[in-house]
Amino acid sequence: MNIIKPVNDLKNEVWLNRNTGTIAWFLHRITGLALAGYIFLHLTVLGSEILFGDGAFNQLMGTFEQPLVKILEICLVGVIMFHLINGLRLIIIDMFALTRKHLAVFWAGMVIFALFMALTIWVFISKV
Repeated sequence: MNIIKPVNDLKNEVWLNRNTGTIAWFLHRITGLALAGYIFLHLTVLGSEILFGDGAFNQLMGTFEQPLVKILEICLVGVIMFHLINGLRLIIIDMFALTRKHLAVFWAGMVIFALFMALTIWVFISKV
């Protein structure tokens, strides 16, 4: 199976249609894949005691206290919030027939996202 062609097609699609809807669609797909990957890693960590023996869970929890992991946690919150807000945006546009106002709804969602991320960063930084 040639994976290069679909990747090139996706790149060309996003490059040729550089508008807010295409960028939101692309980011929604990327954040969805990131969340699917995170769920796999999360379940592996939770099951580490069974998979890797006694003390593995505690050892992994100790490594999660590193500053890099705290930055990755902030990124995880960002991925979750973008995916959530963009999904709600799509539902609102479909349910209330706001296709002509999709740009305003997108930017309203991004303002909410920015405010939530500022709050998240403030909370995470205050705990360091």
